[in-house]
Amino acid sequence: MSSGIKKRIFLFFCGFAALCLSFLLGLRFSPYAALDAFLKRPVSTRIFDRQGKLIQIIALEDGVRREWLPLEEIPPLARLAFLQAEDRRFFQHHGVDAGAIFRAAFQNASEGRTVSGASTVSMQLARIIRPATKRNLLLKIREACDALRLEMRLSKNQILELYLNNLPFGFNTEGLPSAARTFFGRSLDRLTPEEIFCLSVIPRRPALYNPLTQPEYCAKAACEVYKSCLQDESAKKDDFPSSLSAEDFLSAAKNARTFSYPFEMPHFVRWLSSQEEAGIGDKADVYTTVSLELQHEAENLLARAVERYAGNRLTNGAVLICDSQSGEIRVWAGSADFFNQAHSGQVDGVLAPRQPGSSMKPFLYALALERGYAPSSVLPDVPLEFGFERLYVPQNFNNRLNGPVRLRVALASSLNVPAVYLLNEIGMDRYLQKLSDLHFFSLADSDPGLGLALGNAEVSVFELVQAFSVFPRDGMFTGLHGIEGMERAQKRVFDENTARLICDILSDSSARAMGFGFSRSFQTPFPAMFKTGTANQYQNITALAATPHYTVGVWMGNFSGETVVGKTGSSIPAKIARDLLVAAQGRRGKDFLRPAQFKKERICSLSGMRATSFCPDTVSEYAAAGLPLAECSWHSASGTSYPAEYSAWFRIKSRKGEVEEAGLPLSIVSPRSRSLFYYDDSIPSSRQKVLVEARGGREEKARFLLDGKLLEESQRPFSARLPLTRGSHRLTIVCGSESDSIEFEVK
Repeated sequence: MSSGIKKRIFLFFCGFAALCLSFLLGLRFSPYAALDAFLKRPVSTRIFDRQGKLIQIIALEDGVRREWLPLEEIPPLARLAFLQAEDRRFFQHHGVDAGAIFRAAFQNASEGRTVSGASTVSMQLARIIRPATKRNLLLKIREACDALRLEMRLSKNQILELYLNNLPFGFNTEGLPSAARTFFGRSLDRLTPEEIFCLSVIPRRPALYNPLTQPEYCAKAACEVYKSCLQDESAKKDDFPSSLSAEDFLSAAKNARTFSYPFEMPHFVRWLSSQEEAGIGDKADVYTTVSLELQHEAENLLARAVERYAGNRLTNGAVLICDSQSGEIRVWAGSADFFNQAHSGQVDGVLAPRQPGSSMKPFLYALALERGYAPSSVLPDVPLEFGFERLYVPQNFNNRLNGPVRLRVALASSLNVPAVYLLNEIGMDRYLQKLSDLHFFSLADSDPGLGLALGNAEVSVFELVQAFSVFPRDGMFTGLHGIEGMERAQKRVFDENTARLICDILSDSSARAMGFGFSRSFQTPFPAMFKTGTANQYQNITALAATPHYTVGVWMGNFSGETVVGKTGSSIPAKIARDLLVAAQGRRGKDFLRPAQFKKERICSLSGMRATSFCPDTVSEYAAAGLPLAECSWHSASGTSYPAEYSAWFRIKSRKGEVEEAGLPLSIVSPRSRSLFYYDDSIPSSRQKVLVEARGGREEKARFLLDGKLLEESQRPFSARLPLTRGSHRLTIVCGSESDSIEFEVK
């Protein structure tokens, strides 16, 4: 052979080698956008409770369930069965099996029809990654090239893992883990060898080999795959089942049953899906902090209560429970029945804003403690008016006024007037800022006025429980969360002594007695704090309860806005909260911690001051260490003398004692300056009068002047009847050398 021919041959092979190398480099390094997108496709997330019980398996947007298992968690027999059924030489070829192609071509030509395919696992995966609606030679070539690209970019195990987790089985099922549930009603690790082999043939023709509808065809094909494994010594492992019969496969196929996908805690799962850190759709498994056992207890209690009070038009409820220390969510029941369309069961009562009523008061009282008040501080539960043009006159739920009331009793018995008084004294801006620190974001754009002290603005049960759990956590705030192992940053919103005092007050049954008696709804075998609230004519009934272990929030009412018939009262959700605390922690629990910088002292139960021998009733109360209490000045040898601010309350009915008014600064206490009144032409002018009340002054007689003219003279207690005439007016009281004036308008 001449040197020229040799040279041309050499150049030909060099060129061919360069062409092949370029082709392979192109396959390896050219963009493969379809694979990049495929690797990011979502999976069906399995959601478990904290004990590993399955809550839900989330279907994808198109209704497909595609669970994921790492290759090492897929049973070896399942890997063997599928490779034997689809690609016996998977680990010997590089994406395209030339021997299989020639064998399939020969068999198909001999039979005159397609009896065998030559697609490898890699080629099938390539077809899943870039699906085509039709089959032709060009698409087969593209499929082969993509298989080579896969082999050059991924390991064999990675390819097999992708294949087994994405293989379509029909019936909205993709991947081996989901197929195990769809066709045999169990997880993959619980399938028998016969069932695994039955699964291995379904992808060939899902309609024909579906064991649920065609058990005979499925069993026959599965048995053939099993026999081919028996003949392939290299495929068998030490634990390979070598004694299965055709009857075993038929029995397995006939026993196939569909999986009843759990649909537990739908409201919680919906909320969890909205939390980016949960990774729903990105993670195969999500382990949550909830307890299905406790969830079922809450659902049963809600359902029984709704059934019992159906006649009162009480149709729904919601429960949220968290761990008091970590903020981990344990129970989330958004309604009494998720599937009850008549009563809007799919509305989530945990997140829906509702007026909480008095359930908000603990946060106001905690702020008061931090602004210088003490549990022994006396608050006025007397007739009070707030505002000017928008006059606000709060009333207690039982329409009674108790006069001077200690802060402990006012909070524990949920008295309204002292709460409004506190908010007026502390200031709306300070309180709203504290509520913002507690993540009451529902209040961001609200303008509730002083009624906020009584819970007239809408917040959610989620916000209430999240904030209430601050108290057993020593004043530290942490956001509620539902993912196992997730830690949330904590921040201090109340001093630890403040938090401990609130826990002590709200767990004090004696202090609660004025408002609630000794109701069994609040009785637990361990220390527990409670706060209830009602709003909108009992349309919303709320109860909060907590121990150092758990915090519970219960709402009951109607999503429709209908009022409840009759006064069912907040004892209903309180009973549920109590029962859930017992269910959660048994009959044992830790005590609340005592405030470290406070000590118990004997005080007068009326004045809240240090008790003397003249005080008829005394109680033990926390007082700040190092700040001695002043002796009670309300009681003396001559009897009881009330401060002047209790004069209106004192005169409502006959009481023992007297009111010490003389010597205080002279002031008109009602009406307030800048008040606005309306004249009604349909009512005789003689009946359109307003009661004026004043207190203080050094003399026992006073004169009332209207626009500079004498209106009336009065002996103590000072009062007059003010006639209403249209226009702007000035009212003045004169007592000796002292005077006070207000301005008002009549329209």
